[in-house]
Amino acid sequence: MLDSVTPDALPLNPRTLPGPVWVVSPHPDDEALGCAALIAALTGLGREVHALLVTDGGLSHPHSPSYPRARLAQTRLREWRAGLAALGVSGTRTHALGLPDGALDGVDPADMGHEVGQIFAAAPPATLLLPWRRDPHPDHRAVWGPVWGAALPAARRLEYAVWLPERGDPDAWPTAQEARVWSLAVGAARSRKAQAIAAHATQLGGISDDPHGFTLAPEMVERALNGPELFFEAFLQAAPAALEASA
Repeated sequence: MLDSVTPDALPLNPRTLPGPVWVVSPHPDDEALGCAALIAALTGLGREVHALLVTDGGLSHPHSPSYPRARLAQTRLREWRAGLAALGVSGTRTHALGLPDGALDGVDPADMGHEVGQIFAAAPPATLLLPWRRDPHPDHRAVWGPVWGAALPAARRLEYAVWLPERGDPDAWPTAQEARVWSLAVGAARSRKAQAIAAHATQLGGISDDPHGFTLAPEMVERALNGPELFFEAFLQAAPAALEASA
């Protein structure tokens, strides 16, 4: 499916994206995998870039004696900030909600949206980067609606792909009538993107005492580094109906 989408993608020019720019990650490392080259380009252009982490990331190694959940969450938060620093995002512009990793389906979307909106209020996003609405991870799908609805209507919204190329079935991809596809070559940002991914040592085999713990597949890392990064811009820039009803 990736091969069928990429030829029709338009080249994304980071200069066309106004700031402040906010990049939202359901988990630490999502932005490193999905849009690190774009973040590096934006900070290189002097754009004001903020980052928001939604979950605590504490479920990746649930049976590790050396990394109980609290320690793992603290470690992953540090990794997330280190990865963003490699891309030029200051720690003073990082924000974390600390919601439970793997359990966002139990969080009220209206409550999540309210918290996100309060954080956005300090520097309302003119460009919002968030995971694709049907990215094949339940936390990614749970984040999309509340985050989309928390930004002002005028904000430009680009949805980035994380797990879609690896795990997405054909119905998960955007249709030609649903969204415009933008493509960004990793290019000269490859080394910085590699640094951002490498910062997430816990997800790259750094925890050895949980045989069933999560590890990023080398093939996925290579795909992320080789690019291109894909972004989907919906033709209908409207708030999800469920959020409109709850507003």
